[in-house]
Amino acid sequence: MNLFSLILYGAINVAMVVWYLRGKGRYYQFPFWAGVIALGWFYPMAIGGYQNVYIFPDDAYSNGMLFASLCTAGLWFGFYWSKRKRPLASSWLAMRFNSARLFIVGAALSVFGFYFYWKLWNLPEEMLAEGIWSGATTKYLFLANVFKLGFLILWLRYLICGRWWDVKSLAFLIPSLIFILTAALLRGRRAEMMNLVSYIAVSLWFCKRMIIPRGLIIGGLMGGLILVNGIGTYRSIMMNTDLSLNQRVEMAWDADYLVYLKQGTHQSGNEFKNYIYRRQAYAEENIYDYGGYQWNRMVFLYVPAQVFGAAFKESLQIPLQDIRTVVDDIYGFEWHTGTVSTGYADAFGSFWWFGVINFMLIGWIMGTLYRYALSGSFLAILFYVYNLTSAMQAITHETDQILTSTWIYFFAMAFPALFWARLRPLRIREHVGDMAPLSNQLNYHSE
Repeated sequence: MNLFSLILYGAINVAMVVWYLRGKGRYYQFPFWAGVIALGWFYPMAIGGYQNVYIFPDDAYSNGMLFASLCTAGLWFGFYWSKRKRPLASSWLAMRFNSARLFIVGAALSVFGFYFYWKLWNLPEEMLAEGIWSGATTKYLFLANVFKLGFLILWLRYLICGRWWDVKSLAFLIPSLIFILTAALLRGRRAEMMNLVSYIAVSLWFCKRMIIPRGLIIGGLMGGLILVNGIGTYRSIMMNTDLSLNQRVEMAWDADYLVYLKQGTHQSGNEFKNYIYRRQAYAEENIYDYGGYQWNRMVFLYVPAQVFGAAFKESLQIPLQDIRTVVDDIYGFEWHTGTVSTGYADAFGSFWWFGVINFMLIGWIMGTLYRYALSGSFLAILFYVYNLTSAMQAITHETDQILTSTWIYFFAMAFPALFWARLRPLRIREHVGDMAPLSNQLNYHSE
């Protein structure tokens, strides 16, 4: 049964990746990216887990892999079912925007975000060096991340307008792009690496129908997955300020990243072990939280103790057993600091085998956004590109980010400004004859 469950998970993900590689531009759809991260990151650890299956409780490995397979199938079904429907003209995603106001919104969010990044990096070194940030560091980081939404608004507007030498847009876009490149390449942030691909490549597909050659996609993803598995080595090299930039680049280029991929297939990885033990503890002890884990994460992220007080924040949280302590007590297994346990674990921990619904919902969300984005919705393109990394992290990290966190952040920090930038129905009728051909394809008005 262990071998069958391993093969089943691999077969579903291979089928998903191959299917979306076949069609023209089909690999911009979310299931392709989900399959790639599953095969490149999770599956090598699963192979290592199979080779050392004796370390797990009875049936824990096979049940864990079967549940992961169902989650993949649910994700694929949710996306396919949602994408094939027709977009509704009355949907809020069909909102149209004024070009001049969009620029103001994007520029304001960019400046706001950069200001708080400046505040963050000017904090005392001892605060920035803490392993787990709290207080002012988390507050500034929370506010600073809005610059990504500002960058995306300006970037999509820039692509749609088609004026390549738009000085006022480039004045904001170039510094933002340099900042993202620095985080991805010099600090080795995996999320920023994925964001970079999503922000640039996927946006070009929606706005310009530019298709990256299939061979380049395959080669880039293979190299990227090798780097992602060996990110610890890459990050330690690039963050070594005692070396010059040229020395760091040379060392990073010559480093052996395949050793980590080979190690994963022989010894498994901590994240996979975390998942198997955590899922098994939920099943054996019947300590499901019915969404309480996601609720507590939302309270932790979006109810600031500095404003409402620690006591009030704690009163909103649902008392739950510490699953790590339970796992340690039952199996003697301890988490390694800084590791995760995958979105499969928190989905199962909330709703037993029905946690598959979490992944069906994620697929449905991304399918809906993709459908509206293809129809020309500016908001849908923005949402899809902004959320693609979070949706992929439902496999590697947790499901709450794509299901709740990114949406709350967007509607709290950016949507009011975008609502101000919308075109009223009267304005749409007045300017319908002035719209450029590309603007007719997109729910966007350029004056």
